[in-house]
Amino acid sequence: MRILLAGYGTRGDVQPLVALGVRLRADGHDVAIAASQVFADLVRGQGLEFHTAGGDVEALLRRHGEVLVKHQERMLRTFLEFARAEADGLFDQTYEAARGADLIAAGVHSAAPSVAEALGLPYRTLLFCPQMVPSRHHPPMGLPWLSLPALCNRILWWALRRGFHAMLGDTINRRRRAWDLPPIGDVTAHLLTDRPIVASDALLGAPPPDASPGIVQTGSLALAEDGPLEPALERFLAAGEPPICAGFGSMPDGDPRGTTRAVIEAFETCGRRGLILSGWAGLGEGALPPTVFVAGSAPHARLFPRVALAVHHGGAGTTAAVARAGVPQIVVPHIADQHYWGRQVFERGLGSRPIARCALTAAKLARAIRDVLSRPEIADRAREIKAGLDRTDGVSTLARHLYQVAADTRGHRVAA
Repeated sequence: MRILLAGYGTRGDVQPLVALGVRLRADGHDVAIAASQVFADLVRGQGLEFHTAGGDVEALLRRHGEVLVKHQERMLRTFLEFARAEADGLFDQTYEAARGADLIAAGVHSAAPSVAEALGLPYRTLLFCPQMVPSRHHPPMGLPWLSLPALCNRILWWALRRGFHAMLGDTINRRRRAWDLPPIGDVTAHLLTDRPIVASDALLGAPPPDASPGIVQTGSLALAEDGPLEPALERFLAAGEPPICAGFGSMPDGDPRGTTRAVIEAFETCGRRGLILSGWAGLGEGALPPTVFVAGSAPHARLFPRVALAVHHGGAGTTAAVARAGVPQIVVPHIADQHYWGRQVFERGLGSRPIARCALTAAKLARAIRDVLSRPEIADRAREIKAGLDRTDGVSTLARHLYQVAADTRGHRVAA
C-alpha cells in the first residue's frame, strides 16, 4: 500500500508524520511525506520519500517574530493570508504527491481533504491537540482564556468558523469546482472532517466530553530513534549536574539577544547550569558564561531525560517528549495550542503555571524555576506520568487504525 502523509506548518506539524511514516515503512508500505522544503532533510534523513508542498513557513515566522511575540491576535490572520496566497501551489503539489496513493492522512491541511476526495482515496485528519476539537468546554486554539463559560466558547467557535470560511472558503471551492467536487459551506468542518484522529496522549489531555463519538485518540507520535547528541553537548552534560534546558522550538523572536540575556540571568539567579536550544529564534548569540551551553537543536528523546527541568514553548510534541522523559517543565506559550498544553502541565502537577511569552522576564522565569525545583511532588508526578506513557504506543495504535480505515474503504489486505 502507498500512503501519503501531508503536513502543513512548523516542525511540530511534520515530525509526528515522520514518526508515523517510519513505522508504516517498517510494516512494508510505501510512504511519502509532503511538506515545506524546510523539512526535506528531516524526512529524507529517516529514509522516507519527500515531496515539496507548501511555502517556507520558517521564513514567514522569522519575518513576523515580533508580531508573534507581542500581537498574537494578528499572527493568525497573517498565517491565514499566507495560506490563501499559496493555496493554488499547495493544491497542485499535494495532488501530484498523492498520485498512486491508496490512503492519505494529514494534519489540518487546506488541500489534502479535497485532493483525497478528487482521487477517491480514504482520508483522515490528524489533530495533535484535543483543543482542536470544537467544544463548549474550551475556546479555539490561540486564546489564553481557558476557563470561559460554555456560551462564550460557543460564540468563539462560531466566530472562528466564520473567519476561516471568509479567508479560505472561496479559494478551496474554486479548486473543488475545477475537480467537479461539490462546494463546502464550512471550512473548519471540512478540514477537521467528522472522524478526525487525535494523536496526543490522554494522560496529558483528553478530547472534551461533547466530542463526536467517532473521534479516536491514539497517543502522541514520537520518533523511536531521533539521533545521537552532538559530542560537545554530550561533554557538557557529563561535566556537572543536570542543567536547566530552555528552548522555544520553531517559535521566532523579535529580540533574540534580549531573550537570551533574560534566560541566562534566570539560570544565574538560580545558581544552575543552563542549556539553550537556539531553534528558529536564533537564541544564544553573544557572550556566554561557562555554565551555559548553546545547541541549535537536540534529539528530545536523548536530551530531556538528562536535564533537571525543561523550559519550552508548549508545542504538542515537546510537551509530550518532556513528559515521556519524566522531568518537570515550565511552559512559555507563544501561540495556538501552546496555551492549552501550558495549562495541562500545571493542572497535572508537572510544572509551574505557564508564563505567557509576552510577559516573560528573567525574574519571572527564575521564580518559576526555583518553585518547581523546590517541590519534590512535581518531580514525583513527572515520573508517575512517564510510567503511564511508557505503557502506550501512539504510533503503533495509529498505524493499526489507518490500516483498518484502508481495509474498510478499499478492501486492502494490510499489515496489522
